[in-house]
Amino acid sequence: MAAYNIVAGSRETLVESMNAGSDQWAFALCLTAPNLAFTAGTTDLATSGGYTAGGANVSTTSSAESAGVYKLVLAAPAVWTASGGGFTFRYVALVNKTTNQVAGYWDYGSNVVMNGANADTFTFTPDPTNGVINI
Repeated sequence: MAAYNIVAGSRETLVESMNAGSDQWAFALCLTAPNLAFTAGTTDLATSGGYTAGGANVSTTSSAESAGVYKLVLAAPAVWTASGGGFTFRYVALVNKTTNQVAGYWDYGSNVVMNGANADTFTFTPDPTNGVINI
């Protein structure tokens, strides 16, 4: 599994301005490590080869605080199937589409090449137990 990284400045944003439980979340594929601001087709890949700019919207499974720890669990999975020329990415960004901000990302350590001629499929499944955010 790829390593998860929280984006600088997102903790404060999460705590002060997001309504994580009701906001629209997405997973987006990127070639470079994303920063806090999100612009579809610029921060993530452009629409091409089986990927749609803006990423894959996902629903919230649970959003709750227990024993002083807030946890956001998102439904899984997000799936992309390469077509035509395919696409290449390295990062999966956790995007709050309501606020157009990136909360964090998973780094695969090197580029992942999705071959359209082979209809390569990439499935991203977030942790169903610990969620995508623990504060």
